[in-house]
Amino acid sequence: MKLLFALFSLFVWVLPNSVAAQVGDGISTGKDLVYGEDGIDILYSHTSGVHLIAHSQGAGIGAHYGLFINAKTSRSINSDLLFFKHEKEERTSNPVYNDGLPYIFGKLNSFLIFRINIETRKEITPKLRNGAVKVERVFRYGVGLGFEKPVYLEIGYPEIMYDYLVTERYNPDEHFYNDIYGRSPWVNGLDEMKVIPGGNLSYGLSFEYGDVRGRTRYIEMGTSLDVFVRPVEIMAVQFVESQLLFLSLYIKIGLGANWTQK
Repeated sequence: MKLLFALFSLFVWVLPNSVAAQVGDGISTGKDLVYGEDGIDILYSHTSGVHLIAHSQGAGIGAHYGLFINAKTSRSINSDLLFFKHEKEERTSNPVYNDGLPYIFGKLNSFLIFRINIETRKEITPKLRNGAVKVERVFRYGVGLGFEKPVYLEIGYPEIMYDYLVTERYNPDEHFYNDIYGRSPWVNGLDEMKVIPGGNLSYGLSFEYGDVRGRTRYIEMGTSLDVFVRPVEIMAVQFVESQLLFLSLYIKIGLGANWTQK
């Protein structure tokens, strides 16, 4: 018992002195040990960032801006603009005219989704040392607007070899391999774009590996579901069925910042 009391007394004496020595050496807070630099540990009030997204049906960009609810949880407004393609898409080209732009036979519309949602980030595992990774759980829900833009093609007349070309909206009942010269510029059809309202949910895990206090770098992986009020026609119904739901896996690379605003 006396030995335990002696060890305990030694521990109580050594600990404050060791902490004092760390302060004297410039290591004064827990976050200093994580980031390897002097600083002041404060509760952040604001967060923001931008990101690139690669998902199982395309790619996109996005951004978020929000507030910290407490030390481990933040809530933000998140927006994404994503390009979606159908899994049956297959690029081809005119076998006679090599100058024609490659096109996707059967593709009726290009499809974009613009999301606006509420994002909640909850810390699961904090950074405990320099070079460690913070793990967060990320949940989003909100609205989405789908944009169907008709596909236009360069059509040759009267037949191979063509006498002239005409830019026309793709019609699966009229246009076939032998009369498609190639794809026309993407801007054709913008004035005929249709908007489809919908909603979205997503869930993922974020791995934050930034090594500068107040700045964030992270990789996020998860799954997302987009639902629309009517089926979306990317490929013509003569080839595949239209989609009402879009379930995708994604990986996101982001840069951001956390700060306190007085």
